[in-house]
Amino acid sequence: MKIATLAALITLSATAVFAEPECTAPAEGGAAPVWEAIKSFEEEGGVVRSFKINDGACYEIYGTLDGTNMEVFFDPTTGEELDRIDA
Repeated sequence: MKIATLAALITLSATAVFAEPECTAPAEGGAAPVWEAIKSFEEEGGVVRSFKINDGACYEIYGTLDGTNMEVFFDPTTGEELDRIDA
């Protein structure tokens, strides 16, 4: 019983840690340009390795900043940064 409880707690904790932000897909023609998200990360000194629109409809940048691998999420409508995860 103790093992099952421990396993459940670990699973719930891992789910919260790996949760990505959810975005609302912008209306037709209402999306912020992708290059603005990339530019804002690069202006901080970041190096973009790849970019995608994730399953939650957010812009997602994979890159490095100060030697740290990062995932950075942006709202596709406003271009605003939502979250960063050290990867």
